[in-house]
Amino acid sequence: MPRPKIPVEDRLEIQELFAYYAWGLNTGDAEEVLACFTEDCSFEHLPQGIFRGHDQLRVLLNHLWYDKPGWFIGRQHLATHFVMTPLSEQEMHVKAYSSILQHNLDYRSNFVFGLASWDNVCTKASGEWLFKSVRIVKWMGQDVPWVGEDRARIQAPTGSLL
Repeated sequence: MPRPKIPVEDRLEIQELFAYYAWGLNTGDAEEVLACFTEDCSFEHLPQGIFRGHDQLRVLLNHLWYDKPGWFIGRQHLATHFVMTPLSEQEMHVKAYSSILQHNLDYRSNFVFGLASWDNVCTKASGEWLFKSVRIVKWMGQDVPWVGEDRARIQAPTGSLL
């Protein structure tokens, strides 16, 4: 099946939307984050749950930034490998990989905090691309994207080897 041809301007505007979101999120700028979302957005961020609309997004941001001092500051969210599929003239399904780098202020060290994949719908109903829905799938245990055969997974022996 041929891949959809996305106009370059739309592709770049959507990628820039991810960048504005990441800059706002990583620097504690709630207004910048909210400017990336429609008023009636949904945001699935487990384990916290699904947040709907700007008021609930503020609750999530306050939790992430301030409920665990020192835990979030110094993060850098990186979105890559965008796969875009038009849903209509005004909506785009966007998949991407995400990695989170962390700079620990106390220890002055850097590490990979986490990996995830994104499953989003963006809309251009307002004249600019915004997130309508965001679903983040954190890679924990077996929760990684894989459509190949299960035999690729590690099948560790069970029971006693004696």
